Amino acid sequence: MPKTLKSGEREMVLKVKSFCEKEKSNKGPIIAFESVRLRVAAMTGISEKTVTKISKEGEVAASTSTKISTPGKSRPRDSKIQLDDFEMCALRHKIHEFYVVRKELPTLTKILHELRNDIDYKGSRTTLWRIMKKMGFFFKNCHSKRKVLMERHDIVAWRFRYLNELRDNRNREQRPVIYLDETYIHSTYCAGKCWQSEMLNEEGVLSSDSKGPRWIIVHAGGEMGFIPNA
Repeated sequence: MPKTLKSGEREMVLKVKSFCEKEKSNKGPIIAFESVRLRVAAMTGISEKTVTKISKEGEVAASTSTKISTPGKSRPRDSKIQLDDFEMCALRHKIHEFYVVRKELPTLTKILHELRNDIDYKGSRTTLWRIMKKMGFFFKNCHSKRKVLMERHDIVAWRFRYLNELRDNRNREQRPVIYLDETYIHSTYCAGKCWQSEMLNEEGVLSSDSKGPRWIIVHAGGEMGFIPNA
């Protein structure tokens, strides 16, 4: 299959053709055959210095069995969105909430909308899909032929093992079980509704457009209550 040439390569072909036609009309070389780099520069329309540089790069590439790199090909990219442990936990809880509480199928669009509101997620839909896949979630056809979001079997097995250990502990050793959980609140949190009077033309509390930074609240406790200074 013939190679498709870009516009710059096509222009270079025309320049080489034009140079060869001039030599044909001249019935001899315009530039001496011994001046190889100068001839190449004249044919291609680039400087002799550039020809020398490319020649050296070609020698290195040939000796190392690599390709000649293109200057400016590597462009800076935006840093990938990364979720911390708390945000990943919030994402997992949100997916389970769709199934257990809302009785809905958690689509990627729904989850993205919820995360933007809950944890101020800034990433794209594709980035969220990659994060969820890395966490062990995948889509699988259910009995209704619709795709549902599932967790990998190894993660489900770990959860099953954890629940078994809890059950065995309650039936046998009965060691105290300590639960650790966390939540958060925005530093500029404001209630969405408040009591107002139309007669007094009150505006109530003005909410901020920016949610601001989050304050993460962590605590641990069990059947005997919360652990002091946990």
